Amino acid sequence: MRKLIGLAIILVILSGCRQNIPKPETINAKASTANYISQMKQEATIRHFVRGNDLFVECFVPYVSFSGLNKGQPAKIKVYVDGELKGEYNTAAFIMKDLKNGIHYIKVDIVKPNNKSLGLSKKFYITI
Repeated sequence: MRKLIGLAIILVILSGCRQNIPKPETINAKASTANYISQMKQEATIRHFVRGNDLFVECFVPYVSFSGLNKGQPAKIKVYVDGELKGEYNTAAFIMKDLKNGIHYIKVDIVKPNNKSLGLSKKFYITI
């Protein structure tokens, strides 16, 4: 009887120590572009502050490369002041210098190199 119990314990221990554990079945679904863009919108951060007559803008957008050196979708930043295009930037942070005194409506738009929108933008007012 002892031999039978000992044999059963050894079999249980050996059956638990196997190295070929089966991998779970997974479904590799390709994410749609809409899901990709909505995920980017949730993680995109555009910060700004004003010092004197200068506007400092900093953009952090995962999955996007402004310089083209990093992995990610190539993009550029277009800045509109009071509805008029004032500049295109290929860096994540930039300064717009010598803005006129007053209240300005700013729109920062992140677009592909061919100017098609990525759906990422921020609109805000500043006072100089």
